[in-house]
Amino acid sequence: MLMRVKGIKIVTVTKKDGRQYRYYYHRKTWTRIKSPAASAAFVAEVAALDERAKTTKPRGGSLHALIEAYRSVEASPEWNGLKPRTQKDYQRVFDWLKPIGEIPLVQIDGPFVYRLRDKAFKQHKRRFANYVVAVLRLLFNWGKSRGLVAINPIVAVAKIKRPIHLPDANRAWSDAERETVLREAPIEQKSIIALGMFAALREDDACQLKKSAFDGKLIETIAAKNSELLWIPAHFRLREILAEASRVRHERLSANSRRHKIVAIDPPTLSVNRWGKTWTTHGFRSSFAKLIVRLKAEGKVMPGLTFHGLRHTVGKLVLEAGGTIEDVMRILGHRSEAMSRHYSREANMKPQMRKLMRKMERNERTKMENQRTNLENSEKRGD
Repeated sequence: MLMRVKGIKIVTVTKKDGRQYRYYYHRKTWTRIKSPAASAAFVAEVAALDERAKTTKPRGGSLHALIEAYRSVEASPEWNGLKPRTQKDYQRVFDWLKPIGEIPLVQIDGPFVYRLRDKAFKQHKRRFANYVVAVLRLLFNWGKSRGLVAINPIVAVAKIKRPIHLPDANRAWSDAERETVLREAPIEQKSIIALGMFAALREDDACQLKKSAFDGKLIETIAAKNSELLWIPAHFRLREILAEASRVRHERLSANSRRHKIVAIDPPTLSVNRWGKTWTTHGFRSSFAKLIVRLKAEGKVMPGLTFHGLRHTVGKLVLEAGGTIEDVMRILGHRSEAMSRHYSREANMKPQMRKLMRKMERNERTKMENQRTNLENSEKRGD
């Protein structure tokens, strides 16, 4: 009877006389199995090694050991200094690498990483495959600086290029698409979308934005990605949408309180989902994706519409309103300065941001007026 034993690495060695020999290694402990293959003793030895692997530390000089060293709370300020979202993304790669965790670092070279990259591409597409390469490159650089590895074999490994036939990633939205999505989105989604569309907030920042960060006229918060201070006067359309969302929110809160005869809890975030709870990034992303898929199927928006594309949209609107590249960098929070310098430049930033937002509002009102005029003229002609 044939039986498959998991966790075994088979190494075939060819001698000079042409004869081949097979050796069997336990993957997790990288221990050679001495019992004859396909025997009861072989199975028992593997089971014993499995138990030993549960209680032993990663084998020194292995990929797993390097990952554990990098993730060490005591020894790695680099890992501890990462944002929780970044740590989560890195951990996804580490989890994917677990099956080869016991491979010795000396066996990891350029060709090996290319095969690994291509495997990741087949399983999870281009973006994840390139992220695996990026994380491994960072990991080996970290290990090299601490003498854990002699060289970084990933330095020359190229990422998979984006196919030229694909539409632009995170492209700017057209004016028609902006209006369509704002018209079709339910108010609990619309408030998040408006924070991206008129304040250039990322999904994480928009979902987690506190009510205390918005005083009815301006948004003052810190970007989660780069700790950049954001000081953004609220666009008049953003103020209108947030006011509508607040009204609906309080109506639902009062209805829930009456229905359940309790005092309903109101979350501290500026936006909530239809159940009155704080949006999670994953929850909003899933809900937003369903909306865009539907609108694309109905022919109301073009392919390639993403939430992150709203940051490109804001950049376009700033330039259309007569702003500069420096204005774009300022509103998008692209400059990575230390927190001590955020407040030192605030005196200059505030009047500049007020002036910029007035330009954008004038331009937006002109567009809306032109749309109304065109619609009226079309109705008069009977189009």
